[in-house]
Amino acid sequence: MTELDPHVKEKRRSYLFDGEICTKIGLWVNVLLTIVKLSAGIFGHSKAMLADSLNSALDVLATGIVLIGLRISMKPADDKHPYGHGNADTIASFLVALILLLTGLYIGYSAIHILIHGHIAKPGRVALYAAIFSIVVKEILFHYTMKVGRQLNSQAIIANAWDHRTDVYSSSAALVGIFVARSGMPIFDPIAGFVITAMIFWIAFRLIHSSVDIIMDESPDAKTLQGIAKIVAGVDGVVNVHEVRVHQRGPDRTADVKIEVDGENTVNEGHAIAAEVKIALTESDLRIVDAMVHVNPEIGRAHV
Repeated sequence: MTELDPHVKEKRRSYLFDGEICTKIGLWVNVLLTIVKLSAGIFGHSKAMLADSLNSALDVLATGIVLIGLRISMKPADDKHPYGHGNADTIASFLVALILLLTGLYIGYSAIHILIHGHIAKPGRVALYAAIFSIVVKEILFHYTMKVGRQLNSQAIIANAWDHRTDVYSSSAALVGIFVARSGMPIFDPIAGFVITAMIFWIAFRLIHSSVDIIMDESPDAKTLQGIAKIVAGVDGVVNVHEVRVHQRGPDRTADVKIEVDGENTVNEGHAIAAEVKIALTESDLRIVDAMVHVNPEIGRAHV
């Protein structure tokens, strides 16, 4: 079990603080929107807004899961989890996607039920205002959360951002449905529910695909790999970098690199170069918390 360097620990504390602040803001905004939308749906006689209020209610649950996932992911490594608990972040992202799928299924079912039974009422103006309010608030929250998620390389926070964006989509669809329904065609109110369902499904499947890719150890993009290779190549004593592999564990990464050094170097000299490579990687902005450096003699100068 590897002890994290002090500067890596500080980065993780900063990550948890920034991530928690962002997620808690989202949590309380979702609570507020759930109350606003539910009230508007009831008093404004809008099925689309009632369906949208359920979306916000499940957003509260999803955001709570993200918050728990963040805290678990920052727990230090132990004997049973020598690589840390970072994948709790990815698992939280996956659970958020499942919640989105359930939300979409319920909204689609509600829309079908309304159309079959014909209980369609003309929505009130309050439902229209609630939809506009939700769109503005959630679009602001989406951009803020996405910015934090990308800065911290957190799949869970990014998933939470997309969860906020589903509210923008669903409220936009509800807004159109309510507006058209108020213009004399109330059937468009439940039809908006189908549009909301399709949008939610699309985002949910994207999040599931992304989470599974991380769990399956998919390699990061070429730009990230090239950035790691450049950092390693810049360390004194490294003659060549001929393999870079990266494991994503939630917001953190561990790197596995192979370097070539002068074949005339002693074992101690090769070890010192490897130590410098590890320091350079963990002190970079690539969220690398640990690195395994394999030292090989320079090709063509190796002793047979």
